[in-house]
Amino acid sequence: MSNGSMARNRNGESGAWSDLSSATKNTIFAAMGGWLFDAFDYMLIIMLLVPIMKGLHLTLLQISMVLALQIAASAAGGLIMGTVADYIGRKTAININILIYSISAGLMFFVHSLGFLIVLRMIAGLGLGGQWGNSMTLIAESVPDNYRGRAVAIGNVSWPIGTLLAAVFAFVIYPHVGWRVTFAIAAFPALFVFYILKFVPESAMWKEKRAEIINSRKTHVPYLTIFNKTYIKTTLVIVVTMMFTMFSYWMFWTWLPTYLIKEQGFNLSKTSTWLIVSQIGAFCGYLFNGWIQDKIGRRVAVSSFLVLYAIATFLFLALVGNYSYIYIILFFLGFFTGFYAGFGAVICENFATEVRSTGTGFTYNIARGASLVGPPVIVYVATAMGWNVALALPGVFAIVAGLLIWILRETKCCSLVDVGGESA
Repeated sequence: MSNGSMARNRNGESGAWSDLSSATKNTIFAAMGGWLFDAFDYMLIIMLLVPIMKGLHLTLLQISMVLALQIAASAAGGLIMGTVADYIGRKTAININILIYSISAGLMFFVHSLGFLIVLRMIAGLGLGGQWGNSMTLIAESVPDNYRGRAVAIGNVSWPIGTLLAAVFAFVIYPHVGWRVTFAIAAFPALFVFYILKFVPESAMWKEKRAEIINSRKTHVPYLTIFNKTYIKTTLVIVVTMMFTMFSYWMFWTWLPTYLIKEQGFNLSKTSTWLIVSQIGAFCGYLFNGWIQDKIGRRVAVSSFLVLYAIATFLFLALVGNYSYIYIILFFLGFFTGFYAGFGAVICENFATEVRSTGTGFTYNIARGASLVGPPVIVYVATAMGWNVALALPGVFAIVAGLLIWILRETKCCSLVDVGGESA
């Protein structure tokens, strides 16, 4: 019997939200909150870059260095905190992540130099980088397998909610109190730790496996395990698949506003309206993708969305000047980014319990680091061959990712795997 089936039978839970136990619901909310506050912290500094630059008398080059170092620290944080979670637990690691980036945000109140700003944002990056992998792992190990896809999707849609919260702080609170006090108030997510401590149980699957490792007195080195003969193929395929997936997303969406304003002649107001429509579509797409994952399987759901995303990209570029269809296409262009909702479950279900957070954190963050070359590539291709050709590349990468995902293993009933890559 699979671990997922065991969890379902033991808790008496089926595939409906109303049938989930309060502990399972609190687990989903905890993962959602961790990722929401991750987005909140990351996007708040982006939205307040101009006043920070003015307040600290920084140049554009200096502030770009701060952001680059934060991204680098985030990648390192994902690698480190994934392993930490495999040693000390998913719940504990999530709390550590939240405290790291929340306290770092609060300490922004005292920043008066570039050096101190860099140190704080790099420390924050360590917490930000580890949050996604640990949150998705906690969901995967705590939610019944026939609801896991939807639970992962719910966790992922908290990113746009966190972005909205950052906008409220930037456009409502900041004008009245300044950026220092705004960041001091932004330390409030640290209080969320008390909710997790009181209402969220640690992963029972992790506790059982950790006890086995301790009792057997085995030397457990997660990073060595994900590169052994059992996992090396899985690890590499996930990294490459995620890399192409991130290329397909960030290459397109990073430059879409610039393309609309500079190349198509739209004003900022109309561009913002278009982006809002696409994000409404994305919210719906995440939830729908999570639902169909649980009905028809992870790979077919994610692969289908990636291919349809590519088609929507090509249609958008072909019809960008046609107002009769463009809003519909933009909605579906955002909708099919719902493929992101599937990767949390796919990755978690391809690594065993004792290395799940390590595998998730490593593959996601290595791919994220590699994806940083995507936006500059778009600029190079746009200069050489035009923007339409450049922005069609993400569609091609999406199709490649949609094919690569079929190399990965999909367990029976989408259950988690145990040691040796076999269904537990």
